[in-house]
Amino acid sequence: MTAASAHATPPGSREPSRRGFPLIYLAVFGGYTGQQILTPVLPPLARELSLSEFQFGVVMSASAATVALLSPWWGRRSDVHGRKPLLVVSLFGAAAGLLAFALSAHFGLRGLIGPVLTFALLLFTRGVLFGSALAALPVAAQSYVADVTPDEQTRVKGLARVGAAIGLALVLGPGLGGLLADFGLVSALYLAPVLILLPAFAVWALLPGDSRPEAGKGRAPKLSPLDGRVWPFLLAGVGIYLSVSLLQMSLGFLLQDRLGLSTTETAEFSGYVLLAGGLPMLLVQGLLIPFLEWRPLRLLRVGVPLTCGAFALMVSADSLPVFFAATTLSGVGHSLAVPGYNSALSLRVGADEQGGAAGLINATNGFTLVLGPLAATALYQAGATLPFVCGAAVLGLLAAFLVLHPGVRDAPSPAGVGESSGGGSDSAGGPSRRPAKEVGPGPGAAEDERA
Repeated sequence: MTAASAHATPPGSREPSRRGFPLIYLAVFGGYTGQQILTPVLPPLARELSLSEFQFGVVMSASAATVALLSPWWGRRSDVHGRKPLLVVSLFGAAAGLLAFALSAHFGLRGLIGPVLTFALLLFTRGVLFGSALAALPVAAQSYVADVTPDEQTRVKGLARVGAAIGLALVLGPGLGGLLADFGLVSALYLAPVLILLPAFAVWALLPGDSRPEAGKGRAPKLSPLDGRVWPFLLAGVGIYLSVSLLQMSLGFLLQDRLGLSTTETAEFSGYVLLAGGLPMLLVQGLLIPFLEWRPLRLLRVGVPLTCGAFALMVSADSLPVFFAATTLSGVGHSLAVPGYNSALSLRVGADEQGGAAGLINATNGFTLVLGPLAATALYQAGATLPFVCGAAVLGLLAAFLVLHPGVRDAPSPAGVGESSGGGSDSAGGPSRRPAKEVGPGPGAAEDERA
């Protein structure tokens, strides 16, 4: 399949308008802000509820496991029924799940329910309810962008701006959570669902929908994770998101133990340090990537080594300035690598497989985030530096894989004479299950892009 065919709109479907992009970005921002506001609160909350680090990891992993299991299914539903219904279901469902989570934690803090029941309720509300709903959000958002971006650089920019919306959530969410910690841990718990409800109503009322010719048939192409077009990039996603999880799950514990902080101080300083990692994601994905116009593989080959260096620096971090420097460098690396990973995979599949590709991306991320919290907390109990040593090792191996493996190549350009960044070829990087179909570039076809 050529890159041009990957950009075509399925016959008989009404293509959604790019005018809906601001609402897509708002939906992603609201959903992830509601999640991220709890990031600096959850480690001290777990200790206040007498949960072990491992129990805390189980709660977080359950949410990721639900995301991983449901994402491919949500992707196929998106290809059949359209993107807007998934966004609406996702946002309202996520808000309901976080409200139930807040009530469960509040009851546990007040001693109205015992530790065992508290743990079970947190596992259900955060893992099953919230995880099920959140799984649809990035699938629908990425598929919507893919529907209306006919060339490589427009696709990269659109997906990068989705990442910038997440980056803004990573900036504001933990920082706001840290500030709210001064008023007690419960305040952030109840604000989280409110922040998701606001964009939920906006999307429901204002986002134009798209129609699908297959609607009602319940069938859509099923994309295999072993497809030669996609598996090398899915493997890259495993390394990238494993490092994200190791950092987020271990940082609060390391700050508290290395710097001798109280519970409130841990939540506050964790928010500030995570904010330092989120700010580069907003700036790099929102401004720098559209300016650079790098191809997806080059974004990966630069971003992954930068993140590896950040993890190596974190191993010896013993003061706030060093923690800030390491998370900032990690934020820059992830900001380059994530849109490279998302757009590289999206550009390799057809228009009728965009939901399936987004579902595989989200499922891969979810499975990695199942392993990540469990690995991070188990490694931390064995040694405070082990999560960061292992993260640096994984990222170093991934950097070598991205350079050496013959299947890691940029997709051909829409004109059929694409350039590969960092010495890559125009090969699709593995056998395609579907025969190539030549489709001439449409009015929005890209000009030749820089490597």
